[in-house]
Amino acid sequence: MKTQMKNYVPFIAMAVVLAFATSSVFADDLTPPSYRGNPLSVMSEWQLLPGSLILNQTQWNTVGLAPWILSPVPVSTQVMPNTAGIYDFQLPNWKDNMPIKYMRVQLTWENAPAAPVNVFSQAIFANNTINGVIAFASTPTLSTSGTGWYQYFDLTFQPNPEWERVQVGLPSGGYLTQAVIDTVSTVPEPATIAILALGSLLLRGKRRDLVSVS
Repeated sequence: MKTQMKNYVPFIAMAVVLAFATSSVFADDLTPPSYRGNPLSVMSEWQLLPGSLILNQTQWNTVGLAPWILSPVPVSTQVMPNTAGIYDFQLPNWKDNMPIKYMRVQLTWENAPAAPVNVFSQAIFANNTINGVIAFASTPTLSTSGTGWYQYFDLTFQPNPEWERVQVGLPSGGYLTQAVIDTVSTVPEPATIAILALGSLLLRGKRRDLVSVS
């Protein structure tokens, strides 16, 4: 009996290694935003289905705040690249009166160099189209698999949309293994408020100059 158990030890060890290796590929929720879990936040995660290019939704969390309701627009439960290699994610959000929305997009991919990765988000507010502005893009780093890459992007939307589409394009041959998208409806951060205030002062100054000239 002991001899039989010894024969199985190498296979058991290999199974354990493979289990950890498989789980590590999908462990790249490395920089969750500080607002995750806050009121009026949304979070969704997609992971690659083995043997395919399909990203399957594995997590979906929303935190509401009365009296606001979630947009009825459905979330993408499965996403795969189109013929041009573009991934298209759709995400509903809270229909509220907050002035700004923040979004963080975390991406993990394989089989392509570190850059460039193209991220574009288009949102809808009262039937009007709003494009998200990329406020920050991290430096690409090695993913936890050791063979792929990881990067995250922070976007802002003003006015605050009710739902968003996020498009991701990778270098030729690359494919996503994981995507995590967080959003929150809120008021601007202090730094953003300062920039808006400065812009307002500059506009007032220009108007005064125009009045004095006329």
